[in-house]
Amino acid sequence: MLTTTRPRTTPVPPPCPDRACHTDIHGRLWKDTTYLRNDPDNWRWYCSRCGQHWMPTHEQFAWYRTLPVA
Repeated sequence: MLTTTRPRTTPVPPPCPDRACHTDIHGRLWKDTTYLRNDPDNWRWYCSRCGQHWMPTHEQFAWYRTLPVA
């Protein structure tokens, strides 16, 4: 079986959990890295539309983790 390896691209962030924010691109969550300090996994989701922060799930922490620079 032939498998190919493609470079992993940055995935599109999920929509805001608040359904009122789903009307446009501003309802997408952004990765807020303001408080990283010494822990690269100390980030939160931020919605620029409603201004709320959301805690990522364990799966999102793994999937949206910053990729190592080659």
